[in-house]
Amino acid sequence: MIKYKENSQRLINVLLISVLAILLLFCIFKSNKEIVYVDNVKLFDGFRMTKEMKRTGEKEFNSRKSILDKLYSDLQSPTVSDAEKKQLMQQFIQGKEELEQFNQAFGSEQSSKIWARIKSYTAEFSKEKNYELVIGTDSKQDVLFADEKIDITNELLVYINKKYEGL
Repeated sequence: MIKYKENSQRLINVLLISVLAILLLFCIFKSNKEIVYVDNVKLFDGFRMTKEMKRTGEKEFNSRKSILDKLYSDLQSPTVSDAEKKQLMQQFIQGKEELEQFNQAFGSEQSSKIWARIKSYTAEFSKEKNYELVIGTDSKQDVLFADEKIDITNELLVYINKKYEGL
């Protein structure tokens, strides 16, 4: 009888320890992290850095375009000789090509810089908010369904703009 009680107590102890171990493991591996999403277009367009880069690019573009407009105006002038027109036309064509190259290169370079900054800020934001995964989508076309409750676009936009401003 005593041996039976000892075996029963051992069995109960082993079961209790096992249950506690399982609960402990569950608590350790259970994370409070969430999966959320943002609208990439809204995030990019609303980021202050994007707006600043766009203004800078527009100033440079308009400056270069005004030079082309002046060349075009000179080409239309009846007082310009054929030799001058030929030279102006070459300058105009070269200027137009340079403007197109500038426009493409500037947009691409600045977009890369802006996305790098957004990703950096989003990593910090995700750590602070304990997000495990932030999915970026273009107007929800890549995500077939997402509950509006997990859309953090506006919250992240406020955060990255504050970070950008140094706040």
